[in-house]
Amino acid sequence: MRSLHYLLSASFLFTLATHAKELNRTDAQGDDLAGPVKSISSNVVRSSVRWQQPGGPTLLIPIWCRDCDYDRDGSRTKSGQVVEGKFVGQVIRAVRDGNGQVTDRLAFNASTGQIDRHEVIGPFGKTVEIDYIDGKVHWRQTYSYDQYGNMSEWLSFDGTGKQEGRVLTNSEQDGTLREKSVWGEDGQLSYRQTFDPETKVDHFDTFDQFGRVKLTWTVVAGELTSFWVSPGSSSQYGDGFVETKDNGDRENYDCHDDGKCDVSRVHYEYLDPKGRNPQSAEWRDSEGNLQFAVYYDYEFDPFRNWTHRRVWVWSSALGKRALYETDSRKITYWQK
Repeated sequence: MRSLHYLLSASFLFTLATHAKELNRTDAQGDDLAGPVKSISSNVVRSSVRWQQPGGPTLLIPIWCRDCDYDRDGSRTKSGQVVEGKFVGQVIRAVRDGNGQVTDRLAFNASTGQIDRHEVIGPFGKTVEIDYIDGKVHWRQTYSYDQYGNMSEWLSFDGTGKQEGRVLTNSEQDGTLREKSVWGEDGQLSYRQTFDPETKVDHFDTFDQFGRVKLTWTVVAGELTSFWVSPGSSSQYGDGFVETKDNGDRENYDCHDDGKCDVSRVHYEYLDPKGRNPQSAEWRDSEGNLQFAVYYDYEFDPFRNWTHRRVWVWSSALGKRALYETDSRKITYWQK
């Protein structure tokens, strides 16, 4: 599946994590866990080494869920983190129909017992999500899908019911996105991105309040062929983006008002198929000089879930590889 670029400087970003094809994965799989996981309890020990990568592709893969429980279907029933001996997070309850299908998912604050989130689940994924703060509606989102289960429309509303944003997407049957258009709270078109799977032409535009193009670029077969932004413009949405290569590597573009772009490249190595258990991630500048890097070593259980890992980092400022973090996890599994 060829997806559109992930934009880095977004003030309004519609992620594809809620795409219907992704919803076929269980919560446990989304947390990069394999097998019938019942619970996970994590401990993170950070060293005194000061290290921070620049904005762009992630090098250090976090523990996606520190302390979580899952049902037999792989859905989270508890999600959060134990802090000073107290669990901070959410307790999640699924409502099922007579056929056992989940129709609603409710998340409650573990400390207060108040509802944090209510999701209504349809055949292709969630159709409504309502988020609460102190028991009051803070945000509501609705989702629509095409006949193949690809998301086609996403709407967001504030606590009073006022529409804050709209996203329309048009996809191929296999989920390849052909077009994405995003509107802000004022109903003004913010940006549009199109992709032609036959010509491999990927085109992106942002617009000002009068509908005029502010910024535009074109990528053909994974290579940037043109970039333009209004002269004298400050850094803005769309001037930084990532191109994902077929081998999973990333090319990170940082473009300027003179039409030139700095390109850095990130190379990943994994121990397991499908991008599980990264072994290393190295960030190099356009000349091939190493700028930042992360290296991992692991201990695994029989399901190839790591139970212990050490994370080493490198940067030009450090000048050497240094131990950054030591992590351990206790994982329990559902028995047959």
